[in-house]
Amino acid sequence: MVDEIFDRTYQSARADLNDGLRVLFSGIGRAVGDSLKVLHRIEWSAPWEAPTKPARRV
Repeated sequence: MVDEIFDRTYQSARADLNDGLRVLFSGIGRAVGDSLKVLHRIEWSAPWEAPTKPARRV
C-alpha cells in the first residue's frame, strides 16, 4: 500500500518535472532561434533593398 502511494506520487512528480523541462527548453530554443533569425536578417539585408518611405507632406 505504501509502495503504491509512493510510486503514484513519484510518477506524478516525474511527469511534472518532465513538463517543466520541456517548457523551459522549448522557450530557450525559441529565444535562440529568434535571435539567430534577427542576426541573419541584419547580416544579409542590403540597405539598397529597403523600402523607401514616402515623402512627408508639411
